[in-house]
Amino acid sequence: MKYVILAAGLGSRFAKNGEKKPKPLVEIEGQPMIGRLIDILMKNDGEQINIVANSRMPELVEYLEGLKAQGLPLVVRPIISDNSYYSLSEAAAGIEGRFIAMTVDTIFPQGEFREYVERSAASPDDEMLMGLTRFIDDESPLYARIDADGNVIDYRYGGEPFAEGAIVSAGLYALNDKAMKHVAEREGYPESLSDFQRILAAETDFKVVPFEFSKAMDVDCLHDQQVAEEFLKEIGNR
Repeated sequence: MKYVILAAGLGSRFAKNGEKKPKPLVEIEGQPMIGRLIDILMKNDGEQINIVANSRMPELVEYLEGLKAQGLPLVVRPIISDNSYYSLSEAAAGIEGRFIAMTVDTIFPQGEFREYVERSAASPDDEMLMGLTRFIDDESPLYARIDADGNVIDYRYGGEPFAEGAIVSAGLYALNDKAMKHVAEREGYPESLSDFQRILAAETDFKVVPFEFSKAMDVDCLHDQQVAEEFLKEIGNR
């Protein structure tokens, strides 16, 4: 499986908390979160891991190049980006076929992730398998709307959930090159990764299928770091 990690953000909330390390190098269970994530992907048939990293964080780029020098199948692209969709498109450039993209700070049960990878690998070309969760631990979550047939038909950032129920993005996106090309060629550039997801679900003929994680979260600040470590202790290796 080919993977994409988005690690080009500023990590401003960590910086405001006094953390001096780049966000991807903040430790979870004693390991830099990006290193921990790469380990998980390698355990799940990682044949290529494309990473966009903030070029203004030389410590992060050096860390990744060090892992690459050890023989890990990393493609590291240092960029400057204030648009998460642009980060995705840069990271996925050149990938053919299916891949799974994720934010660097997403935390999830590894057993469920393995099932997600297997489901993604078996999905047809017109089907995108998007990670969702009913665990909501974000001030402005990306809500998904699921229709009666069980497909995602819309997304909305922040505010109130859709009437069908509260379920949000888990920060995991099973995509392919056809979906990326289709959105890139339409009129109007996506404003963000969340806008990209909305376009796929509401404005294309691709089938956007939810994969529900029992619990998933992202790590935006020191408080989230503590919550994530408690969560991982709770689930163990599940």
